[in-house]
Amino acid sequence: MKKLFLLAIITIITYSISFSQGTIRGKITDNNGESLIGVTIYLKANHGIGTTTDLDGTYSLKINDSIAQTLVVSYISYKTIEQVVNPAKGQVLIKNFTLIPSSQEIKVAEVSAKAVKAKDYYLESIKKKSATTIDYVSSETMKKTGDANVTTAIARVSGVSTNNGGFITVRGIGDRYVKTSINGLRIPTLDPFTNNIKLDIFPASLVDNIMITKTASPDLAGDWAGAYISVETKDYPEQLAINVETKFGYNNQSTLTTVLSSQRSSTDWMGYDNNLRGHNHSDFNPATINPNPYQEFVALGLESYYNSIGVNETTPWNETYYKLGLVQLGLLGIAQINDQEAYTTAKSAYENGTYKGQAFNTLNANAANSGQSFANNWNTQTRETPLNFTQSLSIGNQVQLFKRPLGFMVGFRYGMSNLYDPNSTANRAGVVGDANGNLIPSVTSAVNQQVAVETNGWSGLINLAYKLNPNNSFSVLFMPNLTGTNRARNAIDDRDISNNVITKSQYYEERKQLIYQYKSSHYIPSIKLRTELDASYTNGKSEAPDFKNLQYSKDPVSNTYQIGATTLEGIHRYYRYLSDDLFDSHVSFEFPLSAKPDLIRKLKFGGAYQSNNKTNDQYDYIVNSGAVVYPLHNDDLDAYFDLSHFGISNYTDANGHNFNTMDFYYSESASAANHTFGTSKIIAGFVMADYSITTKLRFAGGLRIEKADILTDVVKFDSLGLPYNDPRRAYDSGLPVANPGKLNETSYLPGINAIYKLKDNEQSQINLRANYSQSVARPSIRELSDVATFDYEFRSFVYGNSDLKMVHINNYDLRLESYFKSGDNVSVSLFYKAFKNHIELVKSNGYSWQNVDKSHVAGIELEGKKVLTKNFDLNANVTLANSETKFVRTRLEISSGIKNYIPVDTLTRTMYGQAPYVVNGILSYHADSIGLTLTLSYNIQGKRLVIASDNKEVPDIYEQPRNLLDFKVSKNLGRHFIVSLTIRDVLNTSIVRSYNYTDGTNLDYDKYSFGTNYELGVIYKL
Repeated sequence: MKKLFLLAIITIITYSISFSQGTIRGKITDNNGESLIGVTIYLKANHGIGTTTDLDGTYSLKINDSIAQTLVVSYISYKTIEQVVNPAKGQVLIKNFTLIPSSQEIKVAEVSAKAVKAKDYYLESIKKKSATTIDYVSSETMKKTGDANVTTAIARVSGVSTNNGGFITVRGIGDRYVKTSINGLRIPTLDPFTNNIKLDIFPASLVDNIMITKTASPDLAGDWAGAYISVETKDYPEQLAINVETKFGYNNQSTLTTVLSSQRSSTDWMGYDNNLRGHNHSDFNPATINPNPYQEFVALGLESYYNSIGVNETTPWNETYYKLGLVQLGLLGIAQINDQEAYTTAKSAYENGTYKGQAFNTLNANAANSGQSFANNWNTQTRETPLNFTQSLSIGNQVQLFKRPLGFMVGFRYGMSNLYDPNSTANRAGVVGDANGNLIPSVTSAVNQQVAVETNGWSGLINLAYKLNPNNSFSVLFMPNLTGTNRARNAIDDRDISNNVITKSQYYEERKQLIYQYKSSHYIPSIKLRTELDASYTNGKSEAPDFKNLQYSKDPVSNTYQIGATTLEGIHRYYRYLSDDLFDSHVSFEFPLSAKPDLIRKLKFGGAYQSNNKTNDQYDYIVNSGAVVYPLHNDDLDAYFDLSHFGISNYTDANGHNFNTMDFYYSESASAANHTFGTSKIIAGFVMADYSITTKLRFAGGLRIEKADILTDVVKFDSLGLPYNDPRRAYDSGLPVANPGKLNETSYLPGINAIYKLKDNEQSQINLRANYSQSVARPSIRELSDVATFDYEFRSFVYGNSDLKMVHINNYDLRLESYFKSGDNVSVSLFYKAFKNHIELVKSNGYSWQNVDKSHVAGIELEGKKVLTKNFDLNANVTLANSETKFVRTRLEISSGIKNYIPVDTLTRTMYGQAPYVVNGILSYHADSIGLTLTLSYNIQGKRLVIASDNKEVPDIYEQPRNLLDFKVSKNLGRHFIVSLTIRDVLNTSIVRSYNYTDGTNLDYDKYSFGTNYELGVIYKL
């Protein structure tokens, strides 16, 4: 905070000093959109007042006299431009110029605002001139639609679809085939079950734009096929800018009402748990409910005696050792050791007296403490929810530091929201045999449930950029993200009226990312070499402490209960701690191949290095019943799990004998496989040329080489050096042995883009783009690990597959795009992708990943923007895709820990995660004269496969189409204030996943409806 305060003071002082001068700033490019370095800008009346453009093509010139003067822009081989300027004192006047080669007729493109990266016009210019096929979402569009985070914003792009988990697919394919970066640099996923990051952790208020690259280029990472997404964080402005935004939200199902919840820590509202749910796992002591005689005698202090006669815990026990123990306790005389009557009396005195109870107490004292160290918070709770709330603040400026420009942007966003569905449903399908022995569909579980989701979190941004001189600049960025999500669930399966099955779950997940980035640009004028160096390090952590899963049955007629029965899921507390640190770096060198100013001809080469280190620790504690079945009355779980019941209790049996036991005690499902690690190192090099044959025809392409080395294993097994399929790697009788997952492969990835300008004049520009590239998709560290992890959503174990192979993809793209002077544009794209070893998540003895030999997807994208009238704009896009996967469906069988895939049948179906169509539309009305904007946006995607089945009698599961309609209206109030009203999910459409029965049977896997959100916002801008 002190540093931030000092920075604000420096800004104000510097701003005040410079107020007596006028400043002209801008950027100068050629007609191909390339930045021009070393352009001279000076005053015609005083050549001594001038400057030159830096390596980014930008300039800044201060003028003391507030009178109209002529600005001269001069560069060799280009037409000189003269422009009259008259900045007022303290004013920053933005003048951008496009220089035309001297052989052409001069055309000056001048704008009266900075080429701001948050604006559509800037991104549209990038899109026109890019060597690759790209799409984008600008901050300008996000403000129109009222999108709160990157997930909802990016769904506006052609071919992009989202799911309720915060993940996206592009052109019908997702997960491993879509790669997301922050400012072009990768960050970790923080998720054990997916290869991509949840984009909803990034608030729209801290983002300038989102760039979606759809065709590969050798200077980009090669492990993607659907899209390479770069979330570009806020850039510093040209002059002092302050933005404060406050939003209050109301949800018609969850706000200001009583909803399901769980016990909450005092810091939940800040996005993290203050150790309410934490536990010291190193201090856990298991109970010894049925100790053997040796354990009891040791507890009574006889260990030294037994050791002296050569008896220890591994020695086979016999009656003589029992008698000797009774002798040592004084219950049996040494002369009576062969007296059976005396022995029987002494044994009865031992078992019915204080000794046996004392031994039990000693053995289980620490176990009782362990059991009572867990909180009694098994029961879900209810709470009154407040209004949803979001607060954003940003301040930025460009000032002088040591007579050089320093730009900065500081931003912060806090948000809290609640979702609640009191009428959710979930079903699980199976098969049963009929009277003739035929298998017919059945429902194995059908529940009605209440589901609540509370999310709190905050994000920050500090971005500093400094130019040492016109040819050298660097920037640093720090972006912390912290999000806590609390989920609660009450479910009941009441199909059997005499045996209702009740499930209560509480799941809290905390995600933290600390992102550090460095970027520098350098230009050597003597050889015209431009160098870019980028590096990023992310410290990521994900914790899921104390995931409580409780299931019991109830007879509503007799009001009797059965809890923890072996036929039910039992009573568990799960803990998962994931550490995920990722370093990503790029270096590139670029120099021109020709001095012709009207042609793009340059060579680019460089390299990249990426290192990812993961550790995963999980713990599973099971609640067990002691010798006495403790009754549950009237669903009073608080009384049932009272901490006193985890202590030691004394009971009398039917024969009048006293004994000690524990009503409840914890045991740990401990396994070496609960502690794993993973490393991934990728080294890459590339060389490419961007070469214009003529002013109309341009090629950009080359070769990228990537060497990947991935290893994951159980920490203990790796330290012991256990080989593949070693029996000692077995950790559960029902799961495969935990083999190491390894991948070591070098990939040669060519790529070529061709762009032909069919038309290029003041009225319109028409480009034809063609692309061919090869790319890969590597199984993640988690997917290569055979270890099982319990998943909250699937309510089942998910385990990896150390036999997974890398996916190889051939990509073909063709796009025709037209841009018109009016601002209209339209494009048509065709794409085809062929996959070898495509990876899918399959329900197989739990859930696991498997390779599919061959798959493909083909489609067409139509998108365009139309200015309907002076006040109405329409943006729309449609994507139609068709995919096919042909494979041999297998069933996983495990024998002595060894995996065997048994062929079931051969089938053809759509690819995993592929949507057959995606439709987006944005209709905007803007009355600039009164500062009024209205936006209506719509999104729908076709049904897509989300869970593949390994049982031919149980169909695959598809997410169903969902109509999403959003509305926003905003109004300027004077120069500095804006008020807005946003309505999200106007139709309150349900999120539905269903079994894909072909005989007309309708069965939903699950169904959620979280209500319509109404959000009122107030913005102050300076």
